[in-house]
Amino acid sequence: MKNEDGHRAHWARVLVVLCCAVVAGCVYRKADEDDDLGDNLDVPTGTTGTTGTTGSTGTTDPPCDGTWSRLEGQVTGPGTDRPAAGATVYAWEGEGGTDVMYTATTDSDGFYELEVTPFEVLYVEAYTDEGCWSYTQEVDAEACLLQTVDIDIQDCDVADKPNLYLYPETDTFTRVKLELDPRQKVVASIPEYRPRGWRGIAHTDGTWSELGLRVRDPFLFYEVSLAGWQARSLQRDTGWCIPFGGVSAVYAMADILADYGFDARERDDFVDAWVHDLPPSDSYAVYPQIEVEAYAGLDIRPALPIDRLWLVVDDGAGCAPRQVPEVVPFDRDGAHGVEWGVILGDLVR
Repeated sequence: MKNEDGHRAHWARVLVVLCCAVVAGCVYRKADEDDDLGDNLDVPTGTTGTTGTTGSTGTTDPPCDGTWSRLEGQVTGPGTDRPAAGATVYAWEGEGGTDVMYTATTDSDGFYELEVTPFEVLYVEAYTDEGCWSYTQEVDAEACLLQTVDIDIQDCDVADKPNLYLYPETDTFTRVKLELDPRQKVVASIPEYRPRGWRGIAHTDGTWSELGLRVRDPFLFYEVSLAGWQARSLQRDTGWCIPFGGVSAVYAMADILADYGFDARERDDFVDAWVHDLPPSDSYAVYPQIEVEAYAGLDIRPALPIDRLWLVVDDGAGCAPRQVPEVVPFDRDGAHGVEWGVILGDLVR
C-alpha cells in the first residue's frame, strides 16, 4: 500500500508540473548578439504567457501574445557623448513622419523605453526642447522582441525671431494658430503662445494687443524648432554672398528685406533683433525661403493674405550660391500680413 501511495503521489506531482508548463506558455525574450533578429517567438494559441522584467526600468513585461515589440536605449548629444535628459523619442510607421504614433521621454541618464505594435519598418528619431534632432533610424520592430536602439542627436535648427505683422483694414479680433509638425516645439513667444494660439486685436498699424490689455505688442513674435526633415529640405540653391561681417552684414540683410517690400519699421526691427545676436563671421551666405508653410503653417481667422520670408544664414567661407534669386516684391495693398525670420544654419551660436 505504501508503494502504491508513493507511485500515486509521484505521478500526481508530474501531472502538476506538466499542467503548469502548458499554462505558462511562451516567455518574452531579449535580443542579444547571438540572436537572429528574424526569428519570431512562437506563441501557442490561447496561452497567457509568463512575465519578467526589462532590467532597465524594472517594469513588468507584457504577455508574449504577438501584439508588441519594445525598444530601449540611450539618447546622447548634441555633439557630445553626454546623456540627453528630457529628450523626446518618436517612432512612427511610414516614411513621411507626419503620423507620429509613439513617444517616450528620456530620464536623467538619457535612457528611454518604448513599446510599439510590431511593424516591418519603424522610423525612430529623437529631439530636444531646444530644437536639436537626430537622423532617422529604421528599425524592424518584431513581435515579442526587446532591442536596443541608441540615438545620437547631432544637429540643432530653430526658426529664430520670426516677426509677424498683421495689417487688417480695421482693428479686428483675430485668432492666429501655428500649424506644426508634432515633433516641433514653440521655444519662445511674445505674447505667450497658448495651445489654442494667440487671440487678440490686430490693429491697422501692424501692432497687436491681447484681450483685456491696453499695452500693444509691436508684432507677434515666436521661435520654433524644426523637425529633421524640415531642416534637410531648406533650399540652398539660390542666394547671396555677403563678403563682410559685423553690423554691415546685418544691414545688408535688411536691404534684402527692403527688396521684398518690408517697410522701414519692419527692417528696423530686424536690425534691432540681429545687430547683437548674429554669430560673428567674416562673411555670410544667405538663402531666402519664400515657401515656409511646411515649416510653420499659419491659421489666421479671419483670413489675411500673408507674405513670408525666412533667411537661412550660413558661414560664408567659400560662399558660392548656384544662382542669384529672382526677387518678387510683396503686394502691400489692402488687408495683408508680412513676416520675416532667420534660421542660423552652420553658424556657431
